[in-house]
Amino acid sequence: MKNICLIFIVLILTFTLSACDLFNKSTTQTPTDTLTVHFIDVGQGDAILIDFGDTEILIDGGKKNTGAAQYISAYVNGPLEAVIVTHFDTDHIGGLLQVFEDYDVSGFWYRGETSGTATADDLMTAVDNENSAIYTVTRGDVIQVGMLQFSVLNPPVPFFEDENNDSIVLLLTYGQTDFLFMGDAEKEAETDMLSMLTDIDILKVGHHGSDSSSSWDFLQIVKPEYAIYMAGIGNSYGHPHQVTINNLNAIGADIFGTDVNGTIRISIQGQNPPQIVTAR
Repeated sequence: MKNICLIFIVLILTFTLSACDLFNKSTTQTPTDTLTVHFIDVGQGDAILIDFGDTEILIDGGKKNTGAAQYISAYVNGPLEAVIVTHFDTDHIGGLLQVFEDYDVSGFWYRGETSGTATADDLMTAVDNENSAIYTVTRGDVIQVGMLQFSVLNPPVPFFEDENNDSIVLLLTYGQTDFLFMGDAEKEAETDMLSMLTDIDILKVGHHGSDSSSSWDFLQIVKPEYAIYMAGIGNSYGHPHQVTINNLNAIGADIFGTDVNGTIRISIQGQNPPQIVTAR
């Protein structure tokens, strides 16, 4: 009888441990699909495509006629799931007019600002005509697109009194890799976000590498392993500014820029480290 009881207890323990093992595996499962982020060379402007299986997300679209709509055609399967506009500067939204003409866009995210510029007005008309779902986001919100989740770190409410500092700033984590997309956020916004930040892996440098962004205090906290700035060759603003490059070098970041490297693709498969491919 004792032997039967002992066997019964062992069986129960074995089953319990197996069940726990299955539970742990299911709840700690790590991603295995490939996430690719394309920092598209659109000259002096921002256009970033995030491609994850059948989910495609476009953050900004560069100026008009700079090629974002054409570039993403090789990657968009069916509708474009999301367009996120960091702010209404024409070098971020002009190219989206062609995007809305060429693609079905399921969702449109912005901070809810109004703008009297013709380009911004044309964009909102295109969004309305597309019947895209429209969402407004500010600090503390989450953008969920398929299996990808973006934390919105900026802008606060009430807004700053500056278009650039009111850029939507996004944090995306995939596997062990953190991306921080800064839009054109400058030092005032950086300072306001310091308490929410920690070290990240890949930084989309704010405001095209201008010295109005990427303060030393900010970089000491985020400590990016890779820094990507988006600027046009020989642009009239002198972007990226040397002080920004010096600060990024001093913090130990590997620096890539669309003016030097063309389009930059960063791919991550599951827990593997990022793989970076440049057009030149």
